[in-house]
Amino acid sequence: MSNRILILGGARFHGLQLAEYLVAAGNEVYVLNRGKHKAHYNLGIKHLIADRNDAGQLKAVLNDLCFDTVVDNNAYETVQIEGMLNLLCGRCGHYIFTSTVAVYLALHSDHKLREEEADGLLNSPYSPVVKDYALNKFVAEETLRQKYNNINYTIVRFPNIFGFGDFLGKLSFFYYRFRDGGQILLEKEVGQFSLVCAKDVVRVMSAVISSKKCFGKTINVADPATYNYEQFFSTIFGELYSPAKVVFMPARDMWDAGYFLPLAWGAMVDTTLFRNLFNDIDFTSLSAWGKLTLEWELDRFGDRTSDPDFARTRGRELELIERVT
Repeated sequence: MSNRILILGGARFHGLQLAEYLVAAGNEVYVLNRGKHKAHYNLGIKHLIADRNDAGQLKAVLNDLCFDTVVDNNAYETVQIEGMLNLLCGRCGHYIFTSTVAVYLALHSDHKLREEEADGLLNSPYSPVVKDYALNKFVAEETLRQKYNNINYTIVRFPNIFGFGDFLGKLSFFYYRFRDGGQILLEKEVGQFSLVCAKDVVRVMSAVISSKKCFGKTINVADPATYNYEQFFSTIFGELYSPAKVVFMPARDMWDAGYFLPLAWGAMVDTTLFRNLFNDIDFTSLSAWGKLTLEWELDRFGDRTSDPDFARTRGRELELIERVT
């Protein structure tokens, strides 16, 4: 049966891929964004152009539209959720909030973290670049659970997402550091972590949409396998990587020195609840998507060493490595 679905965001990466996937499956799909990154859509996707932070613009474009499902990929604060749900009151059958495992505020963990273990408390060092984002996401989750528990909502927490379309170029960031022959700097405390690839995100979100068994639930979604630095880098970068090329530094020392990685590795998460809900969805292994994603990024971004910001960041990294070796 065809559903009318609104995706907030949908201009880049997995949001765009989800929109295309849902339209191909016969759904009526709308995307709402500012039109800054993508002005035109193919495959019959209906584009609503508005700044979600402008109540007047939102009201004008949504009018009296009703949706079976709203997928909110770009809400970062409570006020954004409240504005959307208050506007769509009675006109949204299922609201899906895309959250993050950053809400655990954990640089590492000694076990796979369960959904109820996020408490919004910063109990250990955590990247100052990500901290506010993570805390705001957690507060937004709590708003849904406490203020809007009378609606059909689902909170889906993802770890770092990789794959074709990743506009951040996370893998190429490391590639050019390995390629220059120098060492790279990593946070000492990080152990096993969870990952997921974009095409699995799309399949998962498609399954969650209008699934009544997900109503009222907060769900961790990730590749059930977990990875460490050695597995991650050797699988993706092959001979370009060797353990001798990695230098470890306490995370707080790195941050205090003004050096930050383009991602927070995060902890490993427990996906038992998801597997109980959807035991027929398999995940793509790192070995299947890692090198292919790197190749896509290298083709998409070109030689990043020509970027002055990249060069400055690399220079700072090498200064810190020299300090600790």
